[in-house]
Amino acid sequence: MGKPEDALLSEIMTTNVVTIDISERVEEALRLMVKFDVGSVIVTDKQKPVGIITERDITRAALRGDSLLKLPARSLMSRPLQTTTPNMEIWKTFEVMLKLGVRRLPVVENEKLVGIVTEKDLTRWVLRIFYEPNLPEEIRTLVRNPQIEALAGRPRCPNCGHYQDECICVRTQLASEE
Repeated sequence: MGKPEDALLSEIMTTNVVTIDISERVEEALRLMVKFDVGSVIVTDKQKPVGIITERDITRAALRGDSLLKLPARSLMSRPLQTTTPNMEIWKTFEVMLKLGVRRLPVVENEKLVGIVTEKDLTRWVLRIFYEPNLPEEIRTLVRNPQIEALAGRPRCPNCGHYQDECICVRTQLASEE
């Protein structure tokens, strides 16, 4: 790895992003968030990212007394969607996320969603930089893992073996069963 100040988002971003079509209901967004244990879903229109629904969006709407489940995703999503590119420096991403007050930033290239960077991705990077070049084994496990939290009990995909929140084939299989 090169100098930390030269590190790019493409090195740390999560590439398997949970998405929902703009025509779907909020109920489906919630179902996907629970199923894949994620805090947000990216809303797409003709596969182009146009918004995001986060835990914060849902909490605020629930406190207003909105009947959420039947609402279309477009009515609850945050927009315009703030995005970044895979070639942005990681340190610059920290600045952008702090200025925007967001915990997740979709990564887009040529109008196509290619990943997402989250606070967890950034935390793993900071840990790795702090401990390099002598990463203790327990820290190495955390920073090399796609999820920083403890992984015990998270379901794995029966097809590919990845954790379900990182796997596209489980989402496809589950959707076809419903």
